[in-house]
Amino acid sequence: MSRARQFAAVAAGAALFLGACGGAASTGTSAPKTPSTTPALPTCSLDALSKATAPVQITMWESMTQANGQALSYLTDQFNRSQTKVHVTLVQQAGYDDTFAKFTAGLATGHLPDLAQMEDINLQQVIDSKAALPVQSCINAAHYSESDYVPRTVSYWTVDGVQWAMPFSVSNPVLIYNKASFTKAGLNPDDPPATLAAYAADAAILKKAGYAAGLKLDPWHLEQWSALAGQLYVNHDNGRSGRATAVAFDNATGLGIFTTLSQMVRSGDAVTNSATGSSDYDNLLGIAQGKYAMTIDSSAVLGTVYQLLPQYKGVVLGVAPMPGRTDGGGVLVGGSALYILSKDPAHQAAAWELLTFLDEPSSQAYWAAHTGYVPVRQSAAQSSLLTSAWSAEPGLQVAYQQLIQGGNGPAEAGAVIGAYNDVRSAVLDAEESMYINGVAPATALKNAANAANAAITAYNQRIGG
Repeated sequence: MSRARQFAAVAAGAALFLGACGGAASTGTSAPKTPSTTPALPTCSLDALSKATAPVQITMWESMTQANGQALSYLTDQFNRSQTKVHVTLVQQAGYDDTFAKFTAGLATGHLPDLAQMEDINLQQVIDSKAALPVQSCINAAHYSESDYVPRTVSYWTVDGVQWAMPFSVSNPVLIYNKASFTKAGLNPDDPPATLAAYAADAAILKKAGYAAGLKLDPWHLEQWSALAGQLYVNHDNGRSGRATAVAFDNATGLGIFTTLSQMVRSGDAVTNSATGSSDYDNLLGIAQGKYAMTIDSSAVLGTVYQLLPQYKGVVLGVAPMPGRTDGGGVLVGGSALYILSKDPAHQAAAWELLTFLDEPSSQAYWAAHTGYVPVRQSAAQSSLLTSAWSAEPGLQVAYQQLIQGGNGPAEAGAVIGAYNDVRSAVLDAEESMYINGVAPATALKNAANAANAAITAYNQRIGG
């Protein structure tokens, strides 16, 4: 999902209508990357680039647009101008789902790019495809140090001691709200809800003042609320000590989450919209229109949000951590990473050059300052460019702060699931059954677990896992 793409398009189309209406914490430590027995890795021949007699032309599939697309194009242009051995061509896809669909199609046809930016949930399927050169191979060949990386951004894409992709566009969910609406409802605009219970309580107060909470139907949120409570999403340490074979969200925490959300929707305190299609950004447009006072969405939309929402009358933008953290919990790493898909040694080496350029502290500082993504380098967070941007728009720093805070155990490491899309579909179907058909939260949660487990079992049997 390029979450900024459809919001930008819908916002642009709605602009005339709306105009007519007036309208610092510890970084913690990561789990060891190298197990007792390091698996054999394919070769990354970095010297192949120096042997090339002409600039190596590589292609990267990406899914960024609006503010995010502009920032990525700028960085790529900077890379192309900085040296003469490699030239990168960006090929924009419609979104993460489209990128992954084309990736799976390319496994059969052989039509794959040199690099692809793919969503966090695709990790296990990319591993199982055996189509990617693990970046661990190039890290080892280059003796590349990752000591400056935010540890959790590296460990998410590391399975069984092997790092498969380079973190780049890392995000997590944040609370986006209208301070003016909070003030009108008698709530302190500088004290947004910090827990799920407070989120529901504030929504009820805002409803009396004529507002609702915009609730995107995004199954990602159950994963995040589980992690914020320090709870596993799937078994085997979230699929990190062994392949995931069953979900773990069918517990008291999951039931509490489903119950709270169901009550908010049934009371009218929250209004839902799809996370895909033409209504994808109704939760954000609703803030611009004065219908909604708050919503939860990815920090990846913040670059575009800061461009568009403040121009509407009555919007005083606020950004805060996702409500729901408890002692020991923390948000998950979200967003996407960059995979090397070329089989040609020179192209692999050229791709490595781009990956390391995009992850340089100066590149990450620029990227975070202009998008809302989290810098994956700790030194980038200390750069004058990013500290100035965060000073001007403090909301851009929220996702980074909540990522480096909280626990760093298996619950916060993020799930690795082969049938991840099917698991999310099962959760989404269960949520819709609550909101639309009035299915009891306990029944909906059990149905989600049963459907998800069936999908995981079918996937594992199919690939022989």
